Amino acid sequence: MRRLTASRLSGLRVFAVAARHQSYSAAATELCVTQAAVSQQIRNLEQSLGCRLFHRSGASMLLTGQGEQLLPFVEQGLALLQQGLEHLGTPDSGPLSISVLPSLAARWLMPRLWRFTEAHPGIEIRLQPSQQLADFGAGKTDLAIRYGLGDYPELACEYLMADTAFPVCSPQLAPRLRRIEDLARVPLVAGPEYAGVSWANWLALAGKQALLGQCRQLVVDDGSLGLDMVLAGQGVALSRSVLVEDLLREGRLCRPFAPELKPLHQYYLVWRPDSPRRLQIRTFCDWLHGEAGN
Repeated sequence: MRRLTASRLSGLRVFAVAARHQSYSAAATELCVTQAAVSQQIRNLEQSLGCRLFHRSGASMLLTGQGEQLLPFVEQGLALLQQGLEHLGTPDSGPLSISVLPSLAARWLMPRLWRFTEAHPGIEIRLQPSQQLADFGAGKTDLAIRYGLGDYPELACEYLMADTAFPVCSPQLAPRLRRIEDLARVPLVAGPEYAGVSWANWLALAGKQALLGQCRQLVVDDGSLGLDMVLAGQGVALSRSVLVEDLLREGRLCRPFAPELKPLHQYYLVWRPDSPRRLQIRTFCDWLHGEAGN
C-alpha cells in the first residue's frame, strides 16, 4: 500500500510544480531550491512509487502516462490542503457579511433573522444594505442576495425565490379603489422602473394603459420607503410580493386589484466559490432556502 508519508508529500508538491512548468530548472526557481534538489525529490518519489513520472524531451521534462494519471489527484489534494490552511482560524472570526437590497433587508430578511440567530448562535451576521453590487474582490462581503438573471461569472450562484408585482394600499384607502379607474384619484407610489416593473406595464397588463396620463406618480428610490408612505395612507404602491407578504398577512396592507406583473428578474444567492467561509455561507443559504419555502 502506498501511504502518504511526509517525504512523499514533499515530493508530490515538487512533482506538481515541475509538471506545471515541464522543467526542473523552472520548478527550482519557483520553489527557491536548486535544480539538483528538484531532480533528487522527483527521483526519490519515483523510487517510492515504483514508477517513472517524467521523461525528457529536448529541454522539457514531460509526464509519462503514469505521471499524467497521478497529476490531477495531486493538484486536487494540494488545493484542498491550501483551502484548509486558509480556513484554519478564519471562518469563525468576525461576522458573516451579507450584501442585500435595502428594501429586501427591511421588509423580508430582518423580520426573520432572529430565527437564524437563535438556531445558530455561533454565527454572527452583519447586513450590508446597498443598491450597489457587492465587491467580492475587496474581501468585505461573504454572501450577496442579488435581484437579477442569475448570470454571475466566476461566482457560485443559487436560485432563492421569485416574486410578482401588484398594487397595494392601506385598509383605510381600499374603499376608495373599487375600479382600476379609481387609481387616477390617488397618488401612485413607484420606484424607478426595473426588471419590467412599472405602473405603465401594470396598467397595460390590466388593459387600462390610457389611464396612465391621468395618474399622479411619485417615484422613490427605495421600495421600503414607498411602502412606509402607503402604510400611512398616502397612496398606492406597485410593490413586489416578497416585500409585502407579511404586511398583507397581518392586514396592514390590502391588495385592491388582481392583475400581477411577473418581473424579469429573480432573487439569487451569490458568493465566491473559494471563500474560506463556505461552511457558514452554506449554513446561512440553507436557512434562507427554508425561509423562502424551497
